[in-house]
This record gives sequence, structure tokens and C-alpha cells, in this order.
Amino acid sequence: MSPLIRWVLPAGSAALAIALIGGYAFRWSWTGITPSDQMWDLLHVIVLPVVLATLPIWYRTRHRWKMEWRAVFATVGVVFAVLVVGGYTLNWRWTGFQGNTLWDWLELLALPLVVASLPLWFATHKRFEGRWRAVGISALAVFAVVVIGGYGLGWQWTGFQGNTLWDWIRLLLVPFVLPATLAWFSARSESERIRAPAA
Repeated sequence: MSPLIRWVLPAGSAALAIALIGGYAFRWSWTGITPSDQMWDLLHVIVLPVVLATLPIWYRTRHRWKMEWRAVFATVGVVFAVLVVGGYTLNWRWTGFQGNTLWDWLELLALPLVVASLPLWFATHKRFEGRWRAVGISALAVFAVVVIGGYGLGWQWTGFQGNTLWDWIRLLLVPFVLPATLAWFSARSESERIRAPAA
């Protein structure tokens, strides 16, 4: 077992838990966490580091721990769905979800989702090229419908109205354009290396 899995990740998780408990329960001012902070505020700090810490572990153990990883992802999905339903429809104020639109969620999750999906794409894009193409086309179609609804049909839940081209560039440049460019260059370099005759 690597030092990352054995020491670094547990130590980081313990430190985060201590900071959260200290900030919420004991009001340790040095943590910067106060009882008035909601889950939405913490997600901006936690999501990306959790994704970055989990990726190396997943990459090394994805073949040995298939069932375990599926259980983890299913649990995360269920918990996320419960929190969203509770935050928006059951008025769980501690989540801080109410009032946040699709635009706010994109700002929160775009980069972590792209960072998480890139290693999976690198590992499977040749085997599942058709599936990846179908996923990409479906995502673009859904995105087009949501954009049309947000700007043309006044769908308030999207939060798109009022956002200009510059806002979209700021939203998409780092999470999508840069990783996609790196992925394209990597795939192109790999294909050229395969086609190149052996010296």
C-alpha cells in the first residue's frame, strides 16, 4: 500500500474533520469556520481537493476494488441526491442550496468533474470510443436545450440570464478548454508515437 493511501489521505481527512468540528462546535476562530457557514460554503473548499486526493487511489486500485469503488460512487450519488432534494424542496437551510442556480453549480463542479473524468477518458477512450462519443453528443444536446431555455424561455433555475460571453469564457476556460486541449494534444502525441516507425 502506497504512503499516499496509508498516511497522507487519512491524515488529511482527520485534519479536515478536526477543523470542521473545532470550527462548528468549539468556535475555533483560527479555522475560519463558523457555525453560520453552510454546506454550500464548505463545498467550495472541499470538492476539488477530495477529487484530487481520490484520483490517484482510484487509478491504482480500480481493477482490484471494482465492487468497492462502485459502492463508494453509488453512496456519493445517493447522498448528493438526498442533499439536493432536502436543500431545495424540504428547506434544509444548513445546506445553503436554496437560491443557487445551475450556473452556481457549474462554477462549483465544472473543474472537479472534468479533472475526475480525464483519467477515465485516457484509460478507456480507445475501448469505448463509441460510448464516449454518445456521451459527448448527449451532453452537448442537453447543454444546448438548457442554454436556449435559460436565455430564450426565461428558465430562472438556470441562472443564465444576465451572464455575458465574458462570464461564459471565465466559467469554461479553465475547467473545460484547458483540460480538453491537454487531452487532445496527449491523444495526438500518442497516435503519432504509435504510427511512427521503430528506429
